[in-house]
Amino acid sequence: MRILQSLEEFLYEVMSWLVFYPRALWRTLRHPVAVAIYTQRQLRQDRDQQFTEMIGPPLMLILTVLAAHVIELSSPSGMARVNTVLGKELFGTEQGVTATRSTIYCFFALFGALGMLRQKKLPITRETLRQPFYIHCYLLAPFALGLSIGSTILLNSHGFGLLLGLAIALLSCAWYGGAQSAIYARILKISLPRAALIASAANVAATVIIAGVAFLLVGVDRG
Repeated sequence: MRILQSLEEFLYEVMSWLVFYPRALWRTLRHPVAVAIYTQRQLRQDRDQQFTEMIGPPLMLILTVLAAHVIELSSPSGMARVNTVLGKELFGTEQGVTATRSTIYCFFALFGALGMLRQKKLPITRETLRQPFYIHCYLLAPFALGLSIGSTILLNSHGFGLLLGLAIALLSCAWYGGAQSAIYARILKISLPRAALIASAANVAATVIIAGVAFLLVGVDRG
């Protein structure tokens, strides 16, 4: 009975994602500032009452990375082959791929959150870091999905397909930077140009770290 009850909860949870994931993705894409305010309100409530209308932010990012991986695997070129020992350890299983890629994207969330705390002059604790980190997890979902789709099209197209893939990838980056800047301006009560500067600094720092991680995973080819 315990196994059946666990299966019942699992099935309900998975089926609920089919409703709440598209809703969360669409709301974040259209109204990122409103979603950021929503996240702030939710984190003030008891844990069992949080994010009842949408999927929780970290889970949202994980599901997005998983969806992007499925799209990648369904493409003609498939997944990039990693030849380094470390790369094979991290990308040797589907769970490893999802966990590693989610962690890599979270560098953007971490540095973005640290930038907000620095501007607020708040101490960095587990509680103060949670709110801006969760806000960025929501933002990263459309960004990660668009970037993955664009990259997949780039790797499997010629001619117009290359332009389409590049356009989707660049548009995803532009949306993320713009949404992040708008949220900074609203929450930190600063001008949009200053917010854009803070967001750019955080994203550059995250990109440098990610580039360093990628350097450890050299030896990638297509197969």
